[in-house]
Amino acid sequence: MSSRIAPAALSSLTLIGVALFLGFLSGRPELIVVAVPLCLPFLWAVRPMGCPDYRLSHTVSSTRLFEGERLAVTVRLTSSSHIPAIELLEPLPPSARVVSGANRAVFTLRPGQETRWHYEFECRGRSRFTPGTLYVRVWEGSGLRLYEAYHPGTTAVAVYPRVAPLRHVPRPRRTQTSAGDYVSPAFGEGLEPGEIRPFAPGDRVRHVNWRASLRLGKLYVTQHHLERNADIVLMLDTLAQVGTPPASSLDLCVGAASALAGAYLARKDRVGLIEYGGILRWVRPASGRPQLERILNALLDAQVMFSYVTRDLAMVPPRVLPSHALVIGLSPLLDSRFLTALGDLVNRGFDVVLLSVSPIDVTRMSLACSPVEELACRLWSLERQAQLADLRRQGLRVVEWHPDHPLELALEGLSRNWRRRRVAA
Repeated sequence: MSSRIAPAALSSLTLIGVALFLGFLSGRPELIVVAVPLCLPFLWAVRPMGCPDYRLSHTVSSTRLFEGERLAVTVRLTSSSHIPAIELLEPLPPSARVVSGANRAVFTLRPGQETRWHYEFECRGRSRFTPGTLYVRVWEGSGLRLYEAYHPGTTAVAVYPRVAPLRHVPRPRRTQTSAGDYVSPAFGEGLEPGEIRPFAPGDRVRHVNWRASLRLGKLYVTQHHLERNADIVLMLDTLAQVGTPPASSLDLCVGAASALAGAYLARKDRVGLIEYGGILRWVRPASGRPQLERILNALLDAQVMFSYVTRDLAMVPPRVLPSHALVIGLSPLLDSRFLTALGDLVNRGFDVVLLSVSPIDVTRMSLACSPVEELACRLWSLERQAQLADLRRQGLRVVEWHPDHPLELALEGLSRNWRRRRVAA
């Protein structure tokens, strides 16, 4: 703990020095007579004294939470000596907003007294931070000297992107051999009924269609379609972003990726993640609740890493990017290199869906409205619509998501188009 003279005391000392200087310079003893007694409190303040004796303990309600949830902080302060005034300040991350109490407090403690300080703040964006970092300032009774101390935090808190529920997600065109929720054209042990054929030796009695058998006077069995799962790879664009956290285009893409990962994993699919930016980072496809935690941890650390070097997806091993996987690209389409990478996947025979977050809406939310900016956004919108139309003509399934609308609504449009093409085929 370090001690120093209070800023107000330094200002007073400066005025005393000016008064003494003017008194000696002008030969006016009145100034000296007034200034000399004011120096006595400073002689008292600079005398050697012991440091204040106190103990601090910091606790939080949780170390893992999602965006929008609240974190409760409790600080217990115990003093072994008399403390006229002690000031506590805990800095908060930029995405936090205090909703109850305050992150700054001032107390007066008697020897042996214990007090508690409690407040809550809301975590509005994904982040990793270490609460419990306290700046302490203890004032003497005279107010001329203060003691300052720094107590670092030790407990790490992770704020994960919220996993929004989704009912409609892009449907993969190819499935795998493991059991899942997608109906396969192949027949076998399943729940979805298919064709009816005459009974053959080896068929199980429980597959007999008794209604058709009684009507036709001969045994018939109902064939069932197999239920299969799929491999899903989420490809996140970390080359560029617009807006400011927690409402930037990258944060919106991360939120969409977490929602898609949760929806596909609930369908027993194998889900993986690839961050396409200055460096390539990935999570190998897998299924189950632990895989969702791995993906959320990777999305929590996703940041824009611009680089002039173009990354080749051929560097990604096949176990991370299976050949029959559905690749969902999440991007605001600010860097053409991401489109080049998606085009390379299409040429290699991958099933690709592009979920594009509208950067125009994000820009409008972060900028003040003016006629010039509105005109620029309109021109940008026309250019973007032409770009998306060109991608659709190339055979790429494209979904445009406006942040002011639910993600479910944009994905529902893609599901309707898929069902319409399936019926037409």
